[in-house]
Amino acid sequence: MRSRLIASSVALALAAGALALSGCGGAEDALSSGDAEAGKTKFVQQCGGCHTLADAGTKGVTGPNLDDAFRYPREQGFKETQFFGVVKRWIAIAPQQPLPGSYPVAMPQNLVTGQEAIDVAAYVAKFAGIKPGSDVRAITPAVAGTPPAPGKGPATPADGGAEVP
Repeated sequence: MRSRLIASSVALALAAGALALSGCGGAEDALSSGDAEAGKTKFVQQCGGCHTLADAGTKGVTGPNLDDAFRYPREQGFKETQFFGVVKRWIAIAPQQPLPGSYPVAMPQNLVTGQEAIDVAAYVAKFAGIKPGSDVRAITPAVAGTPPAPGKGPATPADGGAEVP
């Protein structure tokens, strides 16, 4: 469920980025100036402790699994320039404090900057989500209690579910 939410969020962000960049060629120029090899090295050093990315061999568990987040949009035909724009923007505007319901540790803004940010964004754009498998990890439920039996409707206190306000 969480991976679908992440994939949907990425798809929406990519669509918005595509509209913003359509026709201007800015992302293509920036992507072509990126060095994916240097980006991989910097990604492993700065990002791999938190993010999973199969090509980089990283297994981070704090941040989103980038293979899972980008796989569906890639299958839907989104372009590398769109992935590049989204990653570059996320690097710049990452939230300082965790938002309610988000991962417990926030990614710092501008963890990499300048050419390094371009290189990392180019690397992720090229390699995230290209492998068909998934390393989706189990996520602890946010609400204590047992889920209802399939087809029974929302959980209630009577069946061990959450309290109704």
